[in-house]
Amino acid sequence: MKVLMLGWEFPPFFAGGVGVVCYHLTRALCQQGVDVTYVMPFGPSMLRSDYMRILIADNLFPRLRLQIKTVGSLLGAYATPGSYDADYQKYLASLPSDKRAKALYGPNIFEEARMFAAKVRLIAQFEQFDVIHAHDHWTFPAAIAAKEATAKPMVVHVHITEFDKSGGMSVDQRVYDMEREGMQRADLVIAISNRIKDQLMVHYGVPDWKIRVIHNAAEPALNVSHDAGKIKETDKIVLFVGRVTLQKGPDYYVEAAKKVLEYDPNVKFILAGTGDMLPRMIERVAQLGMTDKFIFPGFANREEVAKLGKIADVFVMPSVSEPFGLVPLEAMAQDTPAIISKQSGVSEVLHHVLKVDFWDVNDLANKIIAVLHYQTLNNQLKQHGAFEVRNLTWDVPASKCVSVYNELMNMKK
Repeated sequence: MKVLMLGWEFPPFFAGGVGVVCYHLTRALCQQGVDVTYVMPFGPSMLRSDYMRILIADNLFPRLRLQIKTVGSLLGAYATPGSYDADYQKYLASLPSDKRAKALYGPNIFEEARMFAAKVRLIAQFEQFDVIHAHDHWTFPAAIAAKEATAKPMVVHVHITEFDKSGGMSVDQRVYDMEREGMQRADLVIAISNRIKDQLMVHYGVPDWKIRVIHNAAEPALNVSHDAGKIKETDKIVLFVGRVTLQKGPDYYVEAAKKVLEYDPNVKFILAGTGDMLPRMIERVAQLGMTDKFIFPGFANREEVAKLGKIADVFVMPSVSEPFGLVPLEAMAQDTPAIISKQSGVSEVLHHVLKVDFWDVNDLANKIIAVLHYQTLNNQLKQHGAFEVRNLTWDVPASKCVSVYNELMNMKK
């Protein structure tokens, strides 16, 4: 079986969980005998693998299939119309004035997606494959183009929606239309949680029969050492890792921290990540007089996340809207107890964690205090949580994807 897979990022270059999912899912699929051709909008030269072939969208001729070219693209992970516009202007400014009329990229993110789709259409006409598998909305036009060019069946994999990113308050109609068209044109749709499935049915009109729920799995734990640096041995450590955006609930984390410190001043809070709310969170921490209790390390790669998880006494994910949520699994793999939002997809598969409503900062603070101060609870969450995560392996979602591929091929017949 051969799959043409379309993604927007792939480790070591990634901005979030989608790239990690694509990496581990693709690897597990290949280990199960699936031949994957992975197409992405950018191709760093170090992006090499011994278990898969990678097609770079800027390779205009299929004969270059086995060659990886180092080319740039502004169609990146978690890009928005606004962020793309800013990146595009920086790109133009970097060019000599006589070269700007021949810029490589589209003048806006939607034109860039269209250009990517045109290149994928060309690739698809020469590549041999049975099924098209597209991850998230920026690759949906490319998947549709490949389907139109080859009449091959198509499945779209929904990791996040415009409703999750915006909190449902300021949905970009153009992005929504792109998502909806991809789901409507797909033969089947994969949702990463039942929560996402419900959204697709309510907001996008996708029928129940068309959706297959395939939960993500856990990454193998990294064996890392750590340097606690500014943190004293007597301090207890609470950890938040994620994009510092409305969706992730960093403001609830900060407000809960104030309540925890009123009970126990010997607690340090780490808020790792970057995003549009980071300046506001730093300012709010200062307003609440907690500057000496907070550490803002910025963006953390996987190894850095593992190190933070190793020193933390409890991990907190208070997401307002979380389609799944991989970071709690990484923390639990480091024997760190976790507290997660009930509004997250990962809460559907985890049992040995504490769960809260994201908005209930009193409950969140009480649960943080309980994990920090009740050793029996702490030990139970550590031991049972780590065992639970070790059993959430990627061969399970990969097998379910293979079943979807077989279903698509049978539908085609």
